Amino acid sequence: MEHKNLRTESTEAKKDTRVDIDNRNNEMNKDVKKDVRSDEMKRDTKVDIDSKNHEVNKDARQDSVSSAELDSFVKKIHYPVKKQEILDTARKDGSSEKITNVLQMIQEKYYSSADELTRELASVV
Repeated sequence: MEHKNLRTESTEAKKDTRVDIDNRNNEMNKDVKKDVRSDEMKRDTKVDIDSKNHEVNKDARQDSVSSAELDSFVKKIHYPVKKQEILDTARKDGSSEKITNVLQMIQEKYYSSADELTRELASVV
């Protein structure tokens, strides 16, 4: 009789252990699914942001400025110059919104010459 009780207790303990393992697996699966959903949301958000940035740049290009306008502006700059100083000069000079929009797309760095700025401007328009 005692042997039968031990066997029953052992069987019940195994069942309890399986239930605990199943519960833990279910919890881990839920966590993994949450992580996957989170990663998908991050990826979707990045795609949305990239699309919007592309549209903004596309709109700025559609209102493009002529190379003659840019060349005229580039000659007014005193080099070397940082991007912010270029933008400040454009505002002080009363440059068109088109020129300002294009200038905002250039890299944040020092430009040592008109040639260097012209190459950068050509890459963004």
